[in-house]
Amino acid sequence: MLYQLAYHIIAPVIIKPFLKLFNRMVYSGFDKIPADGGAVVIANHISMWDPVIMFCMIRRRAYFMGKSELFRIPVLGPFLRRIGVFPVNRDAIDRAALKKSAQVLSEGNVLVIFPEGHRSKTGELLPFKEGAAYFAHRAGVPVIPVSFDNTRKIFPAGVGQKVRVTCGEPLDMTAFRGKKADSALLEEMTNVFKDGIEKMLKSA
Repeated sequence: MLYQLAYHIIAPVIIKPFLKLFNRMVYSGFDKIPADGGAVVIANHISMWDPVIMFCMIRRRAYFMGKSELFRIPVLGPFLRRIGVFPVNRDAIDRAALKKSAQVLSEGNVLVIFPEGHRSKTGELLPFKEGAAYFAHRAGVPVIPVSFDNTRKIFPAGVGQKVRVTCGEPLDMTAFRGKKADSALLEEMTNVFKDGIEKMLKSA
């Protein structure tokens, strides 16, 4: 019930108009996310607004990883769980988060991951963690990159700023299919992810 309220009313009727009221929001490419079947969506992370915008723009069931600290906050923690966010311990191997991520993809849903692990304070891409590559390779699902440009200037940090959010074509993972998911392969896949988003940011 709460998810339906957030998905059908809060996101399109309240949040998107609010953002548009104070900023020049430019969204593009989100029709490239497959209409069905499992998929991993990856993105750079520069603002607390990034996951909120992603929730608004992905118009199908999507799940998000959220830092475990958020779930200790009264009211917020239960709310996040109800709308499809699940906790992950960023300082250790979190087997519960691994299991949940695999389940999300096996059930044909979208898994949203910010591979940097936390927000970049400078806007420059931080090193990517290999979790997204692991899940995408294991599930054999497409990987779709999203770039956030200037979301740090969204109200109240700025007014009238142009903010661009771009969804790219699914990344070409052909070279990795059928190969063993060892550390070298995951590192190579992760480099492809980072390069893809880096190119999108440069062309924004």
